[in-house]
Amino acid sequence: MTKLLRLTLLLCLSTFLCTCGPAQKESTGPTAVVGNIRYEESPQILETSLTISPVTATAPAVLGTTLNPITSMGVGHYRGRQQTEFPAVIDLSIPGQSGLVVRFSPPFADSIPAVLSKSQSVKIATMKNGLTDNENLVLFLEPKDRSTPKRILLQGPTSTGILTLPKETMKDVNPGKYQAYLIKQQLQKDSTSTMESSLQTEYYTRSIPIEVKE
Repeated sequence: MTKLLRLTLLLCLSTFLCTCGPAQKESTGPTAVVGNIRYEESPQILETSLTISPVTATAPAVLGTTLNPITSMGVGHYRGRQQTEFPAVIDLSIPGQSGLVVRFSPPFADSIPAVLSKSQSVKIATMKNGLTDNENLVLFLEPKDRSTPKRILLQGPTSTGILTLPKETMKDVNPGKYQAYLIKQQLQKDSTSTMESSLQTEYYTRSIPIEVKE
């Protein structure tokens, strides 16, 4: 009986050691990066907000400048602000990743005419190239009295960088003086085995004083 009991105990111990090895590490999946990049042509300010999950030990950087953690929003939230000329390529350094690049072609407001007529259609050169399917362009006409601005949207894709304003789009715009400016928006999404990103980039041109006439 003693030998049988000893053999039974040895078999149970052997089974326990085989089934209770080191615990498997859980896979955390790819790093998720969600954010917004906003540039104002005047006064040449670039603002970046990023949320990264899972949280990394070090903060991300944009154009070589480290972003600041926003503790009031919880862990993984970062924000930065810098004065710079707008770069053709925006480099984002994400800890533990090979890098993230945003390519963005800015609009220009120089071709907005000083006078817009409510009775005539007009074409305005606003970009070097047409919009892609993940881009849009908005013309804002802000009244001098700071009342509700008129918003005219051009949705991509387009074949050229020409913004066409049919006279019908101006019927709700009252005659008077305005500040006109453009906002171009781009949504860039990407996915790899180690990172999933969703970044919205916005470019605000400088304001141009204009007048709307009948």
